[in-house]
Amino acid sequence: MSDEGERLQDPESGGEYFTEEQRAYIKKMVEKLMEKRILVVYGDEDEKGEGICYDDDGRKKQCKAVCCSFIFALTKTDVEKGHIRWNAKKPYFIERDEDGYCPHLDRGTLQCTIWERRPERCRHYDCRTDASVWVDWDKRILHKDIFNHLPASSRLLPPEGEEKDGKSEERT
Repeated sequence: MSDEGERLQDPESGGEYFTEEQRAYIKKMVEKLMEKRILVVYGDEDEKGEGICYDDDGRKKQCKAVCCSFIFALTKTDVEKGHIRWNAKKPYFIERDEDGYCPHLDRGTLQCTIWERRPERCRHYDCRTDASVWVDWDKRILHKDIFNHLPASSRLLPPEGEEKDGKSEERT
C-alpha cells in the first residue's frame, strides 16, 4: 500500500489522517477479519431515549422503505436479545436478503415484522433529515441515487419512469 495520495483533514483536530487508498485497504482488511470471525463490530449503544416514529403520509410507496436496505452494526443489546437476524460473514451487522433489504421487512406492506423489537438504529434513524434519502422532505423529492446500492433485480425498485398517482416520481 502506497503512502502517496491526498491526505484527508480531520475536521475536529485539523490534523491529517488516512488517504482514500488507505481507508479502502483498511476496510478490505476489516471485512476479511470479520469473515474469519477474528474481528467483531458492534454499533455504539444509543442513548437517545424515545424512538423516531411519524406518519409517513404515504411516502413509503415512494421511497420503497429504502432505509430497510441500509447496512449498520447492531448494538450489543440488539444481538443479546437474539431475535434480530445478523450477517454471519460480518458479525454483527444487520442481515440483508438477496434483494438488498432487511429480512424483517414485509415486502408486500413495507412494514417491519419486528416493529416493537426492532434494532436501536432503526428506532432512532430519521430519514427526514438524511440528505442521501430526501433532497426535500416537504416537496417529496428523493435523492436521485437513493436506490443505486440495491441489486437491479430488487423487486421493490420501481421501473424507470414509473408513474405514481398520475404524476412522475420526482428525483433530483
